[in-house]
Amino acid sequence: MYLGDFSILGRMAEDIPDPLPEFFSDLNLDQLIDEIGNGFEPYDLREYYYRMPNKKEDILYRQEVLRELDPEMEEKVTAFYRAVKKAQTYEQYAGDTEDRESSAHWHVLAAYTYYAALDELMAFWDTRGQMAAGWDDFYHMCTNLTKQGEYKENHDLALALYHTLSEIRYTMRVEEDHILILSHIEEEDYVGDLCRRFSHIIEEPDQLYNILPGSQHSTDLEKRILRYIKKKQPKIFQEMAVFQERCPDIFPESILTFHREVSFYLSFLKFQHQMERHEYAFSYPRFADNEFRVEGGYDLALALKNLQEGKRTVCNDYYYKEKERFFVVTGPNQGGKTTFGRAAGQLVYFALMGLPVPAVQAVIPLFNGLMTHFSVEESTESGRGKLKEELERLAGMLEGRKKHSFVVINELFTSAATYDAFHMGREIMRYFLDDDCYGIYVTHIDKLAEENEYVVSMTASIEGQKVRTYKVERNKAEGKGYVESIVEKYGLTYDEIVRRLTHA
Repeated sequence: MYLGDFSILGRMAEDIPDPLPEFFSDLNLDQLIDEIGNGFEPYDLREYYYRMPNKKEDILYRQEVLRELDPEMEEKVTAFYRAVKKAQTYEQYAGDTEDRESSAHWHVLAAYTYYAALDELMAFWDTRGQMAAGWDDFYHMCTNLTKQGEYKENHDLALALYHTLSEIRYTMRVEEDHILILSHIEEEDYVGDLCRRFSHIIEEPDQLYNILPGSQHSTDLEKRILRYIKKKQPKIFQEMAVFQERCPDIFPESILTFHREVSFYLSFLKFQHQMERHEYAFSYPRFADNEFRVEGGYDLALALKNLQEGKRTVCNDYYYKEKERFFVVTGPNQGGKTTFGRAAGQLVYFALMGLPVPAVQAVIPLFNGLMTHFSVEESTESGRGKLKEELERLAGMLEGRKKHSFVVINELFTSAATYDAFHMGREIMRYFLDDDCYGIYVTHIDKLAEENEYVVSMTASIEGQKVRTYKVERNKAEGKGYVESIVEKYGLTYDEIVRRLTHA
């Protein structure tokens, strides 16, 4: 295998769509992607979330890669990821400092950190046995890399230099207003004791043993230490300079690509584990023709928000059967209709990305795409009315349609007359049904929920016509059933009106 051909993400779209599909903002995916990628800077992981896998085998390829990341495997791959990131930091120090000796030292430290980490990962995989295709390909790529003569020479030299450096000892003694640098004197290892006592605080104890400090912002003391050691150990400095000259580029491009791409998986798993600790379920979706069934699905963006506010998020079960293709969701305002649509859209998106989905269990068709249309506030700058803006956006959505897609439409045509909104909404659903699309239509127009073999009526339920449960279930649309709760909310009951009139 040619090293540059490998990608742990499999095949995906070559270019980022321009402009981005509306579903990223409609489904709050942009917020989720930023949260998932938090802590994995300097990489901008949005690039990978904007470029979707090409085919079903590419989606399943990602699922297999993720399934292989059990706790032990995840720990080993994460350790390698962190080690390479640390090595990159050391290499940056080498480039920042103007001191040649210090630069060579950081370069050697970067090389050792990288080579040692790859050795450890390969040793683990040697005992792992059969792995998913993605990991197996990466293992063989690394095996081919480590067999190259130039790699082995640089690897062995870096480890030997680091070993020599680790044996250098000196003593610092503070006497009044002087610091003396002396030959090594045997004494208690205070640094080791410090690391053992405060292991829960000191994450990188090896940094405290760094005998050759110094970067772009070296202190005067650090520079003096460096000069002292160079005077006592001139050979090691010469050898480090030679190593830096003969091996200026430590990281193969294939390793840097893997390091950037694997952060896509590691960042999602880290986010998933955080949510699972708060009892939010994730599962790998199964793809099946003409079957769509979700158990315990929820809006992941809302769950994250509620988690920060100490609230719980309501989960929903939903399914299509036989020829059913569209849910028409009606019910009271603030009853969970839009949240339900977003949850389903998010689930389809993460499934098409080859990632676990926010649900206890999910079986869905393999859709060719995802489309959304959410109502937006009328723009005062454009000079167009809300209906015209909606129609213009809808026109672009229909022109760029993909057959057998999943569609989420939220509160369309709210500024139109009810009669017009009903007929336009019905035609829109027919249009997508003709293209074998599945979808959700959230609306205030009950008549659109008239059921047939393709359309299913679902309602956001309330208890006693007062308390919103945020559960969306199969029910006939009964808009009048919510009048009482609206009347009470705005103080328009008969008793309240009489009270106001008598006290007027």
